[in-house]
Amino acid sequence: MGSSLSLIASVAILRSSINDFVPQEMQSFLQELAGRFTSELTMVISDSHEESKNHLFHALMMYLGSNAFSTPSVPRRITVGKNENIKALAYGLDRNCKIVDTFLGADMKWSYCSEFNSALQYEMKWYELRFHKRHASMVRSKYLPYIIEMAKIIKDQNRVVKFHTTRGGRDGWNFKGINLDHPMTFDTLAMDGNLKQKVIEDLDRFVRGKNYYRKIGKVWKRGYLLYGPPGTGKSSLIAAMANHLNFDIYSLNLSAVSSDSSLESLLLHMSNRSILVVEDIDCSVELQNRQAGDRPSDHDKTPRKPQEKAVTLSGLLNAIDGLLSCCGDERVIVFTTNFKDRIDPALLRAGRMDLHINLSYCTFSTFKQLAETYLDICNHDLFPRIEKLISEVQVSPAEVAGELMKIRNPETSLEGLCGFLECKREAAKSSAPPTSVPESLEDAPGGV
Repeated sequence: MGSSLSLIASVAILRSSINDFVPQEMQSFLQELAGRFTSELTMVISDSHEESKNHLFHALMMYLGSNAFSTPSVPRRITVGKNENIKALAYGLDRNCKIVDTFLGADMKWSYCSEFNSALQYEMKWYELRFHKRHASMVRSKYLPYIIEMAKIIKDQNRVVKFHTTRGGRDGWNFKGINLDHPMTFDTLAMDGNLKQKVIEDLDRFVRGKNYYRKIGKVWKRGYLLYGPPGTGKSSLIAAMANHLNFDIYSLNLSAVSSDSSLESLLLHMSNRSILVVEDIDCSVELQNRQAGDRPSDHDKTPRKPQEKAVTLSGLLNAIDGLLSCCGDERVIVFTTNFKDRIDPALLRAGRMDLHINLSYCTFSTFKQLAETYLDICNHDLFPRIEKLISEVQVSPAEVAGELMKIRNPETSLEGLCGFLECKREAAKSSAPPTSVPESLEDAPGGV
């Protein structure tokens, strides 16, 4: 033990003597000379680059931290932490720790270093990467871009979904947003037939389509129109979309926006990977259907004063589909309405609302999903009776869910639902109800 300590002390003294007595120019020459006889290259990635934040450095923190426990050479010291903006614990390398990452069969030897500069009162931090010279081209063209791509995926998966609204009618989003802890997912969302799967596939195709959108010269965004009677699950579908994509939600009340320029400012301050939601767009502002000859007073019960500015149809069209729309990537736009025919066709065409999703009254397929979710049953003797009643009345999924929540005993709950549906049927006999349209998914007119 004593001899080991003596050796370490001798090495430290020798290193200090070299730094004190050997000129810096000579040290650099000796290092360059030694480099000619080694097969390894060293790459340094500092925390800043040209007086600004080095994005590669921060990508490395995320990438290497996520791999800390999955490599054979687990670091001796690992940092761990969590804040309100991430879902899971985040890991990283502590100072002077090393890790070996294998990429395409090649060993990438990483070490994390830091040093406090007393003159600048600043801690300098950097990563050093050592690899064989023959892998230099691969590191530059494949490995480093791979790290940036993987770090983005890790960050996107671990971020907490935020909900943003306009600030009390003023032209701006609330500063930080609030955490969206909505429990609705596509697993618990009741939608008829294959519609749910088609929506999921469309969303997945969109998020994977960055290169495709760039290839065809289109902005990386997707528009959805959700329409149907109240209580058919439009807001629930939006929450499921946000949780599935892990996108922030920006809820826009058009009637609280003072002008077209204010609307442009709001959209410019949205983050990427977000969903812009405009609910009940047919009655938010005076965006009447010009082809149908609607007047503002037909649907807007509280019209603005003549001198008061408002968002115009032209301003909204330019904001979601004009040059402004290219100032952001990976964005979803969702409009909801109870009355599709009240919306101007200019808002509905492909490129604005690409997919039209009709959320109609409850069907037997939707009921079975609700029964499984709320009562944990897949079949029951009362199902045929309920199927017949649902085909005879118009009832929203929200109404059915409300009945199923009253009592958790399946037998009693289903009996209560039958009574509820029979009452609705008797009440509807006095007037002929409108024809129910099944839930469906439509491409927008002019879509590909």
